[in-house]
Amino acid sequence: MEDRIEQEVMISASLDRVWHLVTRPGWWVPSDVEEQVEPAAGARTVRESAKWGRFVVEVVRVEPQTYASFRWASAFPGEDLAPGKTTLVEFFVKPVADAVSVTVVESGFAGLDAGEAERKAAFEGNTSGWQEEMASLKERSERSEGSEGSGRSERGAAEAE
Repeated sequence: MEDRIEQEVMISASLDRVWHLVTRPGWWVPSDVEEQVEPAAGARTVRESAKWGRFVVEVVRVEPQTYASFRWASAFPGEDLAPGKTTLVEFFVKPVADAVSVTVVESGFAGLDAGEAERKAAFEGNTSGWQEEMASLKERSERSEGSEGSGRSERGAAEAE
């Protein structure tokens, strides 16, 4: 079974702008309520929506303007973070000419305490989910500074309606 999702997007925006969006814990999870949490190791937030369920997201590590990592239990909505229940989400951020490269890597699917079919479904669902969320990150980052919006992808915004 594949254990790692990796996707990259190039964004025409300032590094500061992209970094601000990437380091919001759980920004990729649609949520009916936005909770402001400092992106510091050990900090936790809960992202919750009627459609997708409840997800705890924990900040693992932050290296200013280059790297941020988080843990979440995407295959286990409503459950707390525990060994065998989480995957690691990493964002690698770097300036490239007049743009910013953001690479997301999510790993740990093979170690989930679930059957093969459930692990495969989580991997496939998150692979397509990251395509949507990285496109949303690009769109939100490239918007003017004053019009950030709700911080949800179109998928998340549509699901909330």
